[in-house]
Amino acid sequence: MYSNAMRSTESVPYQRFKEVITVSVTGQVAMAALYGLVLGQPAIGWMLFSTTPLVLALFPLLNARLSLGAIRLLNHLVLVATISTLNISLMWMGWSPRESIWWMVWWPIYATHLMGVWDGAIWLLIVMAATALQWANAQHHWVTPLMTPDQHPMFLLQLSFLVVGAAFGMVVRRAHEGFERTIANQQAQLTHRARELADALDAVQQSSLQRTQMFAQLSHELRTPLNGVMGFAQLLERTELSSEQQAHVSRIKVCGESMLHIANGVLDFSRLEAQSAELEARAYDAVVLMNEVVGMLEPLAGQKGLMLNTRADGEALPVVGDALRVRQILINLLANAVKFTERGEVIVSCRQLAHDDGSPRLRFEVADSGIGIATDALPYLFEPFSPVSERTIRTHGGSGLGLAICKRLVDIMQGDIGVHSVPGQGSVFWFHLPLQPQAIQP
Repeated sequence: MYSNAMRSTESVPYQRFKEVITVSVTGQVAMAALYGLVLGQPAIGWMLFSTTPLVLALFPLLNARLSLGAIRLLNHLVLVATISTLNISLMWMGWSPRESIWWMVWWPIYATHLMGVWDGAIWLLIVMAATALQWANAQHHWVTPLMTPDQHPMFLLQLSFLVVGAAFGMVVRRAHEGFERTIANQQAQLTHRARELADALDAVQQSSLQRTQMFAQLSHELRTPLNGVMGFAQLLERTELSSEQQAHVSRIKVCGESMLHIANGVLDFSRLEAQSAELEARAYDAVVLMNEVVGMLEPLAGQKGLMLNTRADGEALPVVGDALRVRQILINLLANAVKFTERGEVIVSCRQLAHDDGSPRLRFEVADSGIGIATDALPYLFEPFSPVSERTIRTHGGSGLGLAICKRLVDIMQGDIGVHSVPGQGSVFWFHLPLQPQAIQP
């Protein structure tokens, strides 16, 4: 389909071939009849008529399945044969080079209209060469004239040139008008298609918004009974239970916490998709926030025998921003690091640095010594409902939306987020946040 479209587009200069060929053939036949039948010069008449079959051969050439380069080359060869016979005919007519030029002036115009500006320039050189050949023949008399200039019907010739020029001008004008109509139709089609695509996009966005709102409502409704289940499980745990019953209650709590985590993830993601989060701009200490997040996840890391370490440029790093959103991002990244790391350590760092454009940024990093991430999965890591997320959910559980939520939050705060990872060695997740002027430290 693409190649056909390209051929159709590139073939626009050839769509008036038939009209130009008709004008050319009509002029050749008329001149051949004039000299061969009216003026009694059969040799000149046959010479003028001899290339008519070649010119007529261009008609089927237009429908041939040839490349545009082949069509252009064949058209040049036909024109060369035609101008060669015309040159010999002009020598037999006894015209001087000054008079012969009026017979050849059409050729560059003809070539320019049919094939292009550069082809017209080439034919200007060919016509100049043919005129030079006429001049050389006038000097050396290689071809013996069959007529003298006074034997030519000048009025008929001038009238013929006028008719041919007018016909050729009409063809050029029709081609120009045809191009304008074609362009106008294409523009109308493109405008109509763009309107259809815009309507389809609006429909898709509206459908996506409705689906997101439904997920948000569903997640919200699920949290209420889940919280009730968790509360009753905790109450039941405080009663006298056998060891087997205690184990069942523990499993209920684990399953409930897992379901609540998934519901919270879906709810957070749905809210971010449905509408932009409102950010707060309050002063907080980035180092203190980092230590609080690490303290929240230390018990979970301790159960796996992992070390959680922190690094910072100093004991304090006061900044201005939405501490709640930054905390949410850090919790997601650190929880993932603990989940996918079986032994070793996880390091959380915080520092101020300069961005590529020179603006100050706050950078957080979460580095682990876990399983790492395959290279082909990295481009899809922050996308929701990607194949990478599906594989992670099947293997490790969860909603698969944690990193997508982090990406949305960082985008809302006009920051950047990324990851460096080596399979089998670990990963380093990082994100940058722009610092407001009052938060910039010397």
